[in-house]
Amino acid sequence: MAEMKTAPNYSVPALEKGLAVLELLARAAEPLSLSQISEVMASSTSQLFRTMNCLVESGYVIKDEFHGKYSLTLKLFELANRHSPLKHLLHVANLPMQELARTIRESCHISIIQHGQLLVVGQAESPEKVQISVSVGTSFPLVSTVSGRLLLSGMDDRSLNAILDEDADYQQLSVEECDLFWERIAEIRLTGISTAVDESFIGLHDTAVLIGNPAVGVTAAIAITQMTASRQSRDPQEVIDALLRCVSEINLRAGLTDFAGQPA
Repeated sequence: MAEMKTAPNYSVPALEKGLAVLELLARAAEPLSLSQISEVMASSTSQLFRTMNCLVESGYVIKDEFHGKYSLTLKLFELANRHSPLKHLLHVANLPMQELARTIRESCHISIIQHGQLLVVGQAESPEKVQISVSVGTSFPLVSTVSGRLLLSGMDDRSLNAILDEDADYQQLSVEECDLFWERIAEIRLTGISTAVDESFIGLHDTAVLIGNPAVGVTAAIAITQMTASRQSRDPQEVIDALLRCVSEINLRAGLTDFAGQPA
């Protein structure tokens, strides 16, 4: 019997250790000493000493000479701000969205909040001859769309109320409509899924799932709109499962924590 070939090991221990230190310091509530870092990472202080010196000399970490503790500098923040999160998100989302549209046979689109409106910034079209699509660059009200409510539900109450205070569409809602809006926000926060039937147009079923991590301000909504009366319309749960798989792939490619379908 031929021997099974093992996958090549391309690990770089020194680099992996340096990245682990950066992630640890990013999560820490206060600066850490070398012994504290050593304890968490289960490495000896002598092994970590050269790693810490390298990070300090590179400008990613600073050492408090008085207390001997380490903390992150603003270098990572500066590098991140040179990189457009939205541009990168759309880039890594392209292939998963194309695959989603191909397998589910429905168009899908990505939206963000901009200037108090829901803005469509990307789309993958269905391969079907008859399809429902939303033009890139189109704006919609936040409070009356599944993607808008999804993005609003991911905010903390203070940020959400600040947006609604300036939202003309929300201010025009009746008492009953306001109650329904908040019921929907509460439901989305519990399920991580935003859905509605016959909202924008009669005969359409909209479903949206969150991309990204609200905690770091990188969020978007990916949605599918399908015709409820179509012979090819799919089971709602099948659409949700396909969206969740697509979002997980996008988050993985973007290096973001996957909160798709999780309670907010």
